Amino acid sequence: MTGKPRNTMKSLLIKDFLQVDGQIVGNMINNGGSAWYVDSSRTASGGGASWGGAFITITEAVAAASAYDTIFVKGNKTGETSDYAESVSVSVAQVGLRIVGVGNSPEGVMWTVGTAEGTILSLAAKDSYVTGFRFRPNGATSGKAIDVAVTALGSTIEGNIFRSTAETALYGIYIDSTADLTIRNNVFTSVETAIFGAATTKTIYRAKILDNLFDDKVDTAGVNITGRACIIKGNDFTSDTPLLIDTYKDSVGEMNIVTRNTLPCAAAYETNCSGSTSDNWLGNYCSDVESSVVGADSGITFGYPQA
Repeated sequence: MTGKPRNTMKSLLIKDFLQVDGQIVGNMINNGGSAWYVDSSRTASGGGASWGGAFITITEAVAAASAYDTIFVKGNKTGETSDYAESVSVSVAQVGLRIVGVGNSPEGVMWTVGTAEGTILSLAAKDSYVTGFRFRPNGATSGKAIDVAVTALGSTIEGNIFRSTAETALYGIYIDSTADLTIRNNVFTSVETAIFGAATTKTIYRAKILDNLFDDKVDTAGVNITGRACIIKGNDFTSDTPLLIDTYKDSVGEMNIVTRNTLPCAAAYETNCSGSTSDNWLGNYCSDVESSVVGADSGITFGYPQA
């Protein structure tokens, strides 16, 4: 039997992968464009095209990047000190931009806001991708970690931690009528509302909010959105948050799927959750077995929270 030498076959298997600080990062992250590098530990910015000549701010990298580029951001700090203190905006034209934190700890690259009450990252480009950061917003009046514009449809935010700094911030992720978002495998703590979605233009279509953790320091709401045909699945909450899930904010929303979430209701299913009559809330685990739509023996929901 003939064939290619083994080392040649190996090179074929890995040729489309990019190595970053010894880690192999697949081409599902590198989107086919140029790669830019950010390292705040350097004394001065280079051209940004390599780790040896990295930019020292994320702002510089975003300014240099075009559509479908990837920005790799290195973490250097431990404890509570942020690597980056800046507010950054991704424009509509930067379609498919990837911003990837390659941190020095399981908590990711620490990134705080430039000025209190501001927004750390404003996303306006569709199909954006953000991962690997510990976002540290600041400001109870208007502070946000990520603001997702209506034009940023199809974007993905996953594998991040949202935890405020000196003052508990108003929002972790703010959604402005954005369609087809994926918010997956994040941790939310020390924010007023973790995920907020306003229907300023239209309802929020087909958002996928999956496998996130909302801990006891989410003070007001976990998920509070005007959703249509969204799926909210596999999320875990603690009982200290007054509003766990609301798909029907301002009495707007319909036909959402809310399932397999852990809902430890401090008061009642109908108090700590809210949904539309057309929603499907089958199969959540709920502590309020006194509710008429929660199984008395199983704690499994078989109806929407009928407030």
